[in-house]
Amino acid sequence: MAAVLVNMPPLTDCRSEAPVAAKQYWLRAKQTVVQPWRGLHHVYGIFTVPDQYRRDDLYTARLVIEGLTDEFSETSPEGGDIYNGRAAAGHYLKRIYLPTRTALWFLLTGRYGDLNTSCHWWLVIVDRNG
Repeated sequence: MAAVLVNMPPLTDCRSEAPVAAKQYWLRAKQTVVQPWRGLHHVYGIFTVPDQYRRDDLYTARLVIEGLTDEFSETSPEGGDIYNGRAAAGHYLKRIYLPTRTALWFLLTGRYGDLNTSCHWWLVIVDRNG
């Protein structure tokens, strides 16, 4: 049964482009790791973020996953876990975690394919002055 749930395809299509909203910058995940059965810190997305968003007094960030109405990780773009992989010049890599219980909920409700598809993960950076 678990193998069937883990291998289910996504139920929703990926957006071709980021939504357009004033003073919001939507960044799609570069990579995702979704292994909730391994415990805490095994469900996350890695995002390539332009260096201009490192200033936490100017921006906030949140995680949005398509197919899920909740938003997670209200934080600063430079807070949390900076990933030590290679990023293009003028960028840094940021790892954003999803609660394990939320990932398990996706699995048990047949939405694991949506969660496991990196194009559904968005880091939304919002200008605090807007």
